[in-house]
Amino acid sequence: MPRISSVLALLLIGTFATAACGDDGSGTQGEASGAKLTMFAFSSSPAEDSVLRKAVDDYNQQGRNTVELKVLPEYDTALTTALAGGQPPDVFYVNDNKLPDLGKNGALEPIGDKVDNPGDFYDTLKQSFTYQGTYYCAPKDFSTLQLVYNTADFTAAGLQPPTTWDALTAAAKQLTKPGHPGLVLNPEFYRWGVFMAQAGAWPTDDAVTKMTMDTPQMRTALQYVADNHKAGWFGTPAAVGAGWGGEALGKGLTSMTIEGNWIVGAMKNDFPGVKYAVAELPAGPAGKGTMSFSVCYGVAKASQHKAAALDFVKFLTSPDEQFAVTKEFPVMPSRKSLADKWLAGKPELKAFVSGGDYAKKSVFVPGFSTVVDTLTDGIQGLAKGNKQVDEVVTGTQQAGESVLR
Repeated sequence: MPRISSVLALLLIGTFATAACGDDGSGTQGEASGAKLTMFAFSSSPAEDSVLRKAVDDYNQQGRNTVELKVLPEYDTALTTALAGGQPPDVFYVNDNKLPDLGKNGALEPIGDKVDNPGDFYDTLKQSFTYQGTYYCAPKDFSTLQLVYNTADFTAAGLQPPTTWDALTAAAKQLTKPGHPGLVLNPEFYRWGVFMAQAGAWPTDDAVTKMTMDTPQMRTALQYVADNHKAGWFGTPAAVGAGWGGEALGKGLTSMTIEGNWIVGAMKNDFPGVKYAVAELPAGPAGKGTMSFSVCYGVAKASQHKAAALDFVKFLTSPDEQFAVTKEFPVMPSRKSLADKWLAGKPELKAFVSGGDYAKKSVFVPGFSTVVDTLTDGIQGLAKGNKQVDEVVTGTQQAGESVLR
């Protein structure tokens, strides 16, 4: 995910505030039609670039406004520079984990509730793009994490997708062989977090006002994954010579991984001969749990064409346009009403969509990235076996309390 340095973002507060002076905050400043807009986007794949360019062309052909699309390889640098210079793009991608910083710094015009039928978006996604009670931008699509497994390996072992932690451990043990742990997953919060959710734990309370690492549920989650690593039934991509879980699965270095629906394109392009399936992650002591990831269409607070920018975002988030964009590659519509229609052509991906109803958002508050880094460092130690659960809990709790204070 593209990231904007939180330190640099804080330095830009004055710039954002100055650029926004004179705006009435209504989101209607500038022309409603006849405007020339600029949109910044980052590339996830050639397929997404192509459908996004077509969407922009379709909008331009309507004749209300003209949008110049810039798909930028150095997205963070370009966006930060534009914001700092007071000449930001009118519309730009905002990663969910950067929304708090941009919201705090006054970079965004709040348009979340101004698109058509805002209640149609998944609540978790709306929460991801809400900061201090303000819903800033509508999500363009989303992904969740689920269990992706090699069907041939499962058939040979006589296994069905596990539905409980005990069953996951048993399956991983049965599928493990030298140099081939049964399950491979990245040692980081953005993967291990699913086990926290399944145990009824999370690093903070829902309001992100206090740390909640120091709980029996958190210890249960971390100990469960650490124990499976110690036994050799779970492994990391690096330990098997892979860059990520999808590569490990594709190269036959594991039989299971925990990844998002972006794995579909990677498997199609890089490992077309590997047969795999997707199942919802096994339930833990507190039930089902996963994490969601999303990007929204942000409108710059300093834009001189806010009404036109909002018109463009309404077009992009309309049901017809969102379905046209998401059907071409495996990100999922952020509108609940499109789920069945989208799945009609991709029934094998149902588990990813189902996760949207119970996924935890991976968004905290400005400056919290250092806490996530601390937790991930601890998780890496647990995976290697050189740290203890209590050490990770205490260290992350203290790091988070410092930030939240």
